[in-house]
Amino acid sequence: MAKSRNSLRLLSFLTHTSLRTVLLLLLSLTLSAAAKSPSVRVPIFGFHDIIDTTDADKQMTRRPPVSTDYQKRNLYHFLNYLVVNDYWFLSSQDLFVYFIQKSKPIPPEYRGRKPVMITFDDGYSGVHENVLPILKDLEYIYREKVKIVVFVNPAYMGVNIPEYVPHMSCEDLRYGFKNGFYDIQSHGYSHQNLARLNAQTLQLELEKGKSKLRECTRDLDRNQLVGAHIAYPFGALTRRVERYLPGYHLTGYLYDDIVSRPALLKNPFRISRIPVNLRTTPRELVNLAETATPARF
Repeated sequence: MAKSRNSLRLLSFLTHTSLRTVLLLLLSLTLSAAAKSPSVRVPIFGFHDIIDTTDADKQMTRRPPVSTDYQKRNLYHFLNYLVVNDYWFLSSQDLFVYFIQKSKPIPPEYRGRKPVMITFDDGYSGVHENVLPILKDLEYIYREKVKIVVFVNPAYMGVNIPEYVPHMSCEDLRYGFKNGFYDIQSHGYSHQNLARLNAQTLQLELEKGKSKLRECTRDLDRNQLVGAHIAYPFGALTRRVERYLPGYHLTGYLYDDIVSRPALLKNPFRISRIPVNLRTTPRELVNLAETATPARF
């Protein structure tokens, strides 16, 4: 009997030892493969208001340009280059599903194409007036639908009074969304610095930032994708704010000036964007876009 028990102990030891060895080997192989696999690079460009200084009539009624503005003609050159060179224009949900969550394979029509995302903060009317015609023009010429992500503060929808830069109305957003040009996401309810808010106000900013956008698009957004993602006002984020985010959003976007490592996608609530300003040239944007990793899987 003692001999039998000893045999069983030996067998158990060998079995568990072998199992541990196999598990360690598999872990080693997984880590090795991960180390050899290149990080996915998705350049995400962050614009604000788009201006057209060639239109004298518009310029007479507008404020002077500020550093976060961008010229319409330069944006046209950049977007035209991306379309001609067969880039994949991601929505915020595309980035989440295919590159972060990886819950679906890359659709066949996008495999081998470089992914980029074009975003606009604050919901300014200049986007609707100056970007939408570019998107329509590119679709007419190349038969290619270009989708942009607009991060909107719904508290300012339709605000058009002298002391404010004009903002898109709900009808503007609905038009762009219905026609497949706009991916509408949250920028907080009223553009407050989330890192400076108490818990109650923070949750209100997150909740209303999403719910008011969904009220605007409720009959158009069957899958409830509007407001599912957020770009932080002022790019401000803290660990405390981050703890509240999963209750309201799937991903979050910031500005961290990491232009040499565009969107490595390691943390869904700290997605890097490349800030674009008035001095950024189309060639600089093209150079950054070319760093994208072609979609393979």
